[in-house]
Amino acid sequence: MTDFEKWIEDAREWHWVMPAAPLWKRLPGIRHVRATWGGIQVQRWYAAGPGQIGLRTGYDEWVLFGIWHGLERPA
Repeated sequence: MTDFEKWIEDAREWHWVMPAAPLWKRLPGIRHVRATWGGIQVQRWYAAGPGQIGLRTGYDEWVLFGIWHGLERPA
């Protein structure tokens, strides 16, 4: 199973929906910077503060994968 197939399966199983983003935020380069920065923010959240006591559901990583690949819904 490919990463993309796993991503689709997770969306169906957990009823996850990608957030909407305007076209310019879904362009290559911009979306890659956004996904990288988002990943840094997620790691900071779970390393310190309220995220330390939270459970990781996989949703954050699922959304970051979607952003990286331009899979956000049109705004």
